[in-house]
Amino acid sequence: MTNQRVAVTGATGQVGATLVKRLHAQGWHVVAATRNALGAALVHANVPDCDIRIGGLSRADGKHLLDDCEIVLNCAIASSGGNPRAAYSRNRALIDGLLEAKSLRWLVHFSTVAVFGELIREHSDERDAFENPRPGSEYGRSKLYVERYAARQAQARGVTATMLRLGHVYGAGIGRSREIIELSRDPSFRLPYDGRFPSNAIQVDTLAESILALLGSDAARDTYSFAERASTWRRIFDWHTEALGLAPVRGLPQEESDRMRDVYARASVPREVAAWMRGLPIKRLVRSPAMFDMALRILVRTPTAITSRVTSINRRVGARGDVGSALGGFRAPLPALYLSAGMPGPFLDLGSAPATGPASEAERRRELQEWYHKWSTPRIAASPRLERAAAGARS
Repeated sequence: MTNQRVAVTGATGQVGATLVKRLHAQGWHVVAATRNALGAALVHANVPDCDIRIGGLSRADGKHLLDDCEIVLNCAIASSGGNPRAAYSRNRALIDGLLEAKSLRWLVHFSTVAVFGELIREHSDERDAFENPRPGSEYGRSKLYVERYAARQAQARGVTATMLRLGHVYGAGIGRSREIIELSRDPSFRLPYDGRFPSNAIQVDTLAESILALLGSDAARDTYSFAERASTWRRIFDWHTEALGLAPVRGLPQEESDRMRDVYARASVPREVAAWMRGLPIKRLVRSPAMFDMALRILVRTPTAITSRVTSINRRVGARGDVGSALGGFRAPLPALYLSAGMPGPFLDLGSAPATGPASEAERRRELQEWYHKWSTPRIAASPRLERAAAGARS
């Protein structure tokens, strides 16, 4: 299998960059697709002798950037440019463009756990929950739409397709790990339910090992959930704190955890309007999750000319998002993912970590420690004048 060319789109992203590095190290002819020279430079810094290609992902003048690639790992997502409606058309165009590659035989598309909702509730019928997901946000709806569109278009063009509903990725260099570490360092933080809920998460090197195993297997080309199914948030938090020598996080009691989860579960536009009327700050109403999602639903159906004008005005007046959301008068300290039940399966089989070398457990912890040290240690650069003075004092 390694004599085939595997293209990775979104090669400068957290997942894409790891896949490029691991595939290359395992002897695959990996092609990193980037949109510009800056992206190419980032890939080159990560994997110096990688096959890097710059350009669009659709056929132009009879040529396609990935015409000689048999497999495409699609980690890319087309941006909306502030226009939610445009995200649908741009992502359709992205999928259509990828499927135009002449040698393409297998498309592996990365979707997301968000198709099951921001707060995943327990499901009595796992098969129905998997086959008929009910996303509760515009992000989840758009990702589910692209996932289904990619599956239909691939089938129509005779290309095998695998859809991977990717869980919350963590590891060195990953935003989710930074969030977990910052929460762990906050003395007021308490882990809901003492972390016994499923994490729906996956370590970035486990992700890469699993993709390597998938590419080398005869597994059914289908749709899968993609996460460490048996893992809990307690295990994920302890992995970070033990590796970094931090104190274990304390658990939040059952009653308080139930209250926090209930706030998310009961969030709705009428409830948030009522909460706003009790406190009256309009800013809080506009930035509440249910109101924000309703606004996105409207924008998806609004003509582009109008949304573009609104976006332009919004940028000029400097509107900003808010960290943390007021839900029914209760300011939630963390995302709903820490209060969610496990996502339904089937799950993609996960590759195991090697005993030694790259991607081993020891190496994962070392990389986490080095990365943590880089962004957590203050560095104050002295001015040239102060440096000269210090040098004179030493002499």
